[in-house]
Amino acid sequence: MAKRKRRPLELDLFPFLSVLACTIGTLILMVVVISTSSLSKEQQSVQILARETAQNEGKTPRYVECRENGVVIHPQQTLVPLREMENTSSLLAVFLNGLRGRQSEYIIIAVRPDGFDCFEQLRYQAEQAGIPIGYEPFNADWQLCIPEPGRSRCD
Repeated sequence: MAKRKRRPLELDLFPFLSVLACTIGTLILMVVVISTSSLSKEQQSVQILARETAQNEGKTPRYVECRENGVVIHPQQTLVPLREMENTSSLLAVFLNGLRGRQSEYIIIAVRPDGFDCFEQLRYQAEQAGIPIGYEPFNADWQLCIPEPGRSRCD
């Protein structure tokens, strides 16, 4: 009997590599789509959180928003136009007079990019009244979320 020559066993990896390449391509496509969609979505509702420091510990924050056209007093969302801010009978003056002398409250101001002139006036008036303030820059596209009384966060 003639002895047969044994050929070495060959393993073809082409089908495995094809499946692997397709899987990697699909995963890359998913990463690109998810990251693109998350970058295009702007955060819609943002809350400015009151920070507990030694200066405002136990105090209740009152929220005010500075815009190009005036000041918005929250949670009533009352707009005081820029031209009326210095008027002593404006809603802003009434609001500030209501806070004057109260040690249990302070103002947090959300400053829009176009509201710096308004902010300077409000800051000056609050300092003259002796009312402590805090402020945060606030994106023009964001919506300010004010927590309900008795809650620390918006839902």
